[in-house]
Amino acid sequence: MFKQLVLKNPFQLFLTILLPFLISALVLLFVQSSILKKNFEDFALQMIYNQQKSELQNTSQNVQVMAQSVRSLATTAFFDDMIKDLLYSDVAAIDYVKYQTKMQSYKTIYPFLQSIYIYNGQTVYSVPSENFLYNRGNFSDKGIFSILDDIQNNRSHSIVLREIPNIMSGISSGASKTVNVYTYLFFDTQLEKGKVSEAIILNISEDWIKQNISISDQQSDNRMFILDSKGRLMSGDPNHPLLSDMNEFEYTRIINSSKEPSGSLHMNADGVDSFITYTDTGVFDWKLVSVTPYTKIVQEIEIMKKKTLLLMLIFLAGSVLLTFYFSRRLYVPVKLVIQNYHTLESEQKEEFYSRKQEVLRKLVQSSDFGSDQSILRIFNKFNIELEPWESLQLFLFKIDHYSEFSSQYSSKDRGLLKFAMMNIISELLSGMYKHECIEVEEDQILLLINFKAEEESQQQERLLELLQEIQLNTSKYLRLSVSITISQPFESISNINFYYLKTLDLSYYRMILGHQAIISESVVSIRNEDFKYPQDQEKELTDALIQGHFEEADRVLFDMIGYASAYSYTVLNSVLIRLLLSIRYAIEVLEANHSMKVNFNFNTYLTKLQKIETLDNIKSDFRQLFGHLAEELQSKKDNKYLDLLEDVNRIIQRDFTNPGLSLDTIADEVGFSPPYLGKLFKKYRHLSVNDYINHVRLTHATELIATTDETIMEIMQHSGFSSRSHFFALFKKTNGLTPAQYRILVKKSE
Repeated sequence: MFKQLVLKNPFQLFLTILLPFLISALVLLFVQSSILKKNFEDFALQMIYNQQKSELQNTSQNVQVMAQSVRSLATTAFFDDMIKDLLYSDVAAIDYVKYQTKMQSYKTIYPFLQSIYIYNGQTVYSVPSENFLYNRGNFSDKGIFSILDDIQNNRSHSIVLREIPNIMSGISSGASKTVNVYTYLFFDTQLEKGKVSEAIILNISEDWIKQNISISDQQSDNRMFILDSKGRLMSGDPNHPLLSDMNEFEYTRIINSSKEPSGSLHMNADGVDSFITYTDTGVFDWKLVSVTPYTKIVQEIEIMKKKTLLLMLIFLAGSVLLTFYFSRRLYVPVKLVIQNYHTLESEQKEEFYSRKQEVLRKLVQSSDFGSDQSILRIFNKFNIELEPWESLQLFLFKIDHYSEFSSQYSSKDRGLLKFAMMNIISELLSGMYKHECIEVEEDQILLLINFKAEEESQQQERLLELLQEIQLNTSKYLRLSVSITISQPFESISNINFYYLKTLDLSYYRMILGHQAIISESVVSIRNEDFKYPQDQEKELTDALIQGHFEEADRVLFDMIGYASAYSYTVLNSVLIRLLLSIRYAIEVLEANHSMKVNFNFNTYLTKLQKIETLDNIKSDFRQLFGHLAEELQSKKDNKYLDLLEDVNRIIQRDFTNPGLSLDTIADEVGFSPPYLGKLFKKYRHLSVNDYINHVRLTHATELIATTDETIMEIMQHSGFSSRSHFFALFKKTNGLTPAQYRILVKKSE
């Protein structure tokens, strides 16, 4: 009855009634907004298409008018007598002005013309230009001849987009050196060896074309350009230079392959989702193309969509709040009952788990089990999966780096991680072995499994693979390193305490084998002969420490540890303790000999040593200790030498005016031999004692020369120099001048 109440409480019933209404309303709003959005988008696209198509057609008409004007101009000029004179006869220089004026009148009438050329095979008449008459050698627009000489690709009435020299570049400072033009060719059929003999060339300004294809609303996002039949860009475009091959874009290929005079596309253009409109100009095999970003078209629709979604979210939020309000009013009494039920259930599960773990720990740690019947009752009561009278085997899991593990995680988190590790073990063994996991110590988990005695030899290899997989998964998912110790198989649960203690002793060999070791009696090699403590090496160790030979002490210590590790763990542990006692004795002698104090406490260090898990860590810790001793000893020696050097400096500052001051007199006063004192002084001051004495004397003499009127000889004697030549040579070497020159220089600078 209570279970049915939990499953069908008022909150659930209320949601069952309200949710269909909420979902239906939301679906209706969503469908309606989607349909409206689609209709609005289609309408907007149609409007944009009509607008752009109209603009393209208007522009196309402008291009057609221009083409007709150019064709009419070329025909008119061809039948003009004065132009014929230029085409077919030689014109006298005296008449150049007349002919130039005639050509200029054509350019004035047609504003789209940038320039006009009349070509008669060897001579070019050009307007506007500096000289009017040119030959093929001195005409600046060399590109026109390659066009005229290639009649197969450049027919009469064809048009070519190209770059020509700008006549204005030499007149106006702001003019570019070249301009882009559309060159219109007109010539008759009388050709000479495939080349044009006479031709009228009309250069149409690119700026005029650009002005005529500009978009009416001046939107910077929109682009309009011209493509020829080969897919080349024939007008300016912000994304591509003139004459770019646009065939790499899918929309260009679709437009050029289309047989329709106009149309539209919705696709990607230059990496932007775009709406593309195109129309045929009717001349030159050109097509006008307009590209508008799709987001620009649906901008208002997207705003409307966001407002609709916002309205839907407000409606949903309001409905959910009302749902929660009414459901809470109805559900609160039942919720309290459910919470109490879950709390009670959770407490019972935790209590059952804790009691089961306690029972399993007692089984492992006690040798008194009672009768077989009592053991069976306990196993049944706590759902222990094991068969107590079948063959068993223990696996002891130890968490490596436990000190770091304890400092990194709280007690609760450590418990959760160990529980997670037991789950990993259970998942990998599930369906293969009956087993139980037991928390025996803070850093230990004990795995107990059943297997049939006749399958023992077959199972050991498979068990080893499973243990390696457990290590791998524990490291991967929990970031924990574990070492595993394997017991020998035993026959019944009554032997569990004996084999647990034996396995626990065996687990200490992790110190020798290292972290993540899988330890068993078969992999532990123990020397059976009696262990003889190496007293000679112990003396060698203490002597090396007392004498400050720490590298030698390292070698002896590690030899002794390596020798002891070949025996049992008990032997190794006792050797480490004796080594620690020897090191303490050596430290006491060092403290007495050098009047120093080393921060070393035997009991603290012994406790620390007992917590170290591997030999490598122990060796590293001893190496740090020896390094600390070396630093302390070196520091003591350095302080002693620094005090000595201060005494030497004080003697020199006191007696430098005495010509007899030397290394020998100073060494005699401080009680050291001259060579040893000289070596110490040079090591710490980086110059000899005599050089330092000369430096002090020279500094004093230089100051007297600059500030007094004493003679140079008097100053030399007052400064402790006994040799005039030595003083002068040393002064000039240091200052670059003789003493007298130095005094004159100082007086002038004042």
